[in-house]
Amino acid sequence: MPFSSPLASLYTVLQSVCASAETNAALLRKNEAATRAALIDPVLRALGWDTANVRMVEPERTIGGELRVDYLLHNAAGNPQVVVEAKCLGASLDKHGYVSKVLGYALGFKVQTVFITDGLQWHCYSNLHKGNTEATTFSLAEGDLLPAALQLVQWLDAAQSGHGIVESPPPLPAANHIVKQLHKPLKKAVSKPLKSVSSDQENFIELTQINTLQLEPNQKPKRLRLPNGSVRNIKSWKDILLEACHLLLQKNTNISLPLPDKSGKKTALFSRQKPHKGSSHTVTYQGQPLYIYTNYSAPSCLANALYVFNKLPDHEKQYAPAVDF
Repeated sequence: MPFSSPLASLYTVLQSVCASAETNAALLRKNEAATRAALIDPVLRALGWDTANVRMVEPERTIGGELRVDYLLHNAAGNPQVVVEAKCLGASLDKHGYVSKVLGYALGFKVQTVFITDGLQWHCYSNLHKGNTEATTFSLAEGDLLPAALQLVQWLDAAQSGHGIVESPPPLPAANHIVKQLHKPLKKAVSKPLKSVSSDQENFIELTQINTLQLEPNQKPKRLRLPNGSVRNIKSWKDILLEACHLLLQKNTNISLPLPDKSGKKTALFSRQKPHKGSSHTVTYQGQPLYIYTNYSAPSCLANALYVFNKLPDHEKQYAPAVDF
């Protein structure tokens, strides 16, 4: 009996959305309602949001007669959880005045997470109570949809708001000691690598599976298995990206520069010019300095690392890249 993972199902929907955007671009560029119906609603449904259930996905929500948002997503308890603002395909998403207004609206609903999207480009603002105005951005229009799919699962899966989660009934008192053992949370999911591995590597988790885990706050990986089978000790999510970049630069002596990233940043991942803003890491490539941009969130580090690993020559990809906690 064939099975399909939730991520694979979402990937298929994203492919359909991209095809629809290309076919109907002329209409979608001037019609926000059409953009919502053709490009945004299918993604929300694929992530577990029932767009026909107005108690779950409330459209055109207003407050005080002035504040209005396109979608107000409610958690399983019925409380506002996420704001999604839509714009026509191709419209600018980062105009300062518009962004400030949308974030202000969200705070009016006591919401901490906001998305602004034209169906292909997605900007995510989180932790608004801390005054955050920097977006995590990702795009469906850059060819490889897996990084965008991972970001959407990370930020917008309805299960994270309690939807579809069924609480287990309380255990019978006589079997308490047994049930406690059975219900211990799994900290790691053993991933099957591309080829057999030694017992020392059995607990490695493939990077594509990280977003399916329930990680503890501030939990960070300790070891990284590279696609060639070698293992590196690491201390942070950024180290995963740097190890991926170092390996690619060693194995590919003809990379086209600057190399754009996969999380929607305006700064390139690889560049001969030092970024004006944000942190970067300097290496030598082809006898000249090269800057690796590193000012990313943990999900963006993972997305870019997968993007970089995918650029390795086929003979270097013997194992799925994975981490150990």
